[in-house]
Amino acid sequence: MDDTEKIGCCGAYCRTCREFLKTCKGCKLGYLDGSRELRRAKCGMKVCCLTKGHITCADCERFDSCEPLQGFLLHPGYKYSKCGQALAFIRANGYSAFLEMADRWKNAYGKFE
Repeated sequence: MDDTEKIGCCGAYCRTCREFLKTCKGCKLGYLDGSRELRRAKCGMKVCCLTKGHITCADCERFDSCEPLQGFLLHPGYKYSKCGQALAFIRANGYSAFLEMADRWKNAYGKFE
């Protein structure tokens, strides 16, 4: 699995998530190699992102105007704001910088430097 495959389309980082380390398949595992059917995925953001060939929604030209994504990011709750921070960081600094920073996190979310 490529390291960017551990970043969910929404910006969640699977590698440091306890559930991913136990049993979770994450957002992309199986969809990229065809062992899971993308058309059966329940997440519309994932279907859109992967169909367009993006790594995350940060790569999309419709990022600021995408209603499903913006609705997700504006949802109340800590994880949603952290996903938004992750996508903003990726857009500003790229995937290599994100992975370098996120690999030091101890939990599913961490501080953005």
